[in-house]
Amino acid sequence: MPAHVSDIVATINELAQTGLVERTPDQTDRRRNVITVTPAGRQRLRWLDEQVLDIQNDLLAPLSGKERAELRRLLGRLLSHHRAEAKQEP
Repeated sequence: MPAHVSDIVATINELAQTGLVERTPDQTDRRRNVITVTPAGRQRLRWLDEQVLDIQNDLLAPLSGKERAELRRLLGRLLSHHRAEAKQEP
């Protein structure tokens, strides 16, 4: 299900208020905004990437590298199937 525009705006507002992104008017179309990740935002993203990696490693600890690859392949297959199904819905 696609995100609702108001949810995206609220998220960008929160990120801007915390200094993780900057919003500036688009010079070619004043109705649009350009969203830029700040240095603090890039630092937070690196931290989040590390957290995700740690959690994934903990969750998948019982699986070998080959088993992890197989799990990723199978999950990808499921995702592709359900994305294709969602596109066909009215």
